[in-house]
Amino acid sequence: MAISGSAGTERARSLLNGVPDHFNDFCHMDQITFVQLADWCMWNAESNLPREISIEECLFVFLDIVAQGNSFKAAAYGWDHDLKLTQSIFLTILNALMLLGEKEAISDSCPAPSTTKSRWRVLRGFRPGRKNNPDGIVKIGNEDGEGLEVSQEQLNAALMALNNFIHEHRDF
Repeated sequence: MAISGSAGTERARSLLNGVPDHFNDFCHMDQITFVQLADWCMWNAESNLPREISIEECLFVFLDIVAQGNSFKAAAYGWDHDLKLTQSIFLTILNALMLLGEKEAISDSCPAPSTTKSRWRVLRGFRPGRKNNPDGIVKIGNEDGEGLEVSQEQLNAALMALNNFIHEHRDF
C-alpha cells in the first residue's frame, strides 16, 4: 500500500500495521490471507475506481459492510468517502469476489455462508426461503434508504468465494 494522504488510507494502514487481534476481529481473517486476497483481486479483477484508493482499502470498506454490518452511510463516513464512491467500492469488490468464485474451485470442506453468519453480519437478516422479494433482490447497508439492492444469489456466491479463499489460505 504505497499511496498516502486520505483518512481512509490512514485507517487502512492502521488496520494493516496494528494489533493482529483487532485486524482479525474486523476482517474475520488473518493478515496474510487478507494480503493474498488483495493481491488476487489486484491481478485478476478489473476496477474503475480512482487509483488513490488501494485494493486493501476497498476490501476494508467491503468488510466494514458485510463483516461489521455497517450501513453505507456509516462506512462512507468512517472511510472518508462519499456515499456514491462507497457503494461503487462495494460493487467492485462484490464483482471481484464473484469472479474469484468462477475461477477458483470451491473446496468440499469450505463452510457455506449460511453456516458462517457470525462472520458475515450482513447475512443475519436474511432467511433461506423468505419471500420478501420474489426477484431475489435484497437491500444491504441500509440506513435511511441509502442501501444497495443486490441479488441475494450474487451476494451468497461472493461470500462463498470469500469463505473458500479464507478456508484455503488461512495462516496455519
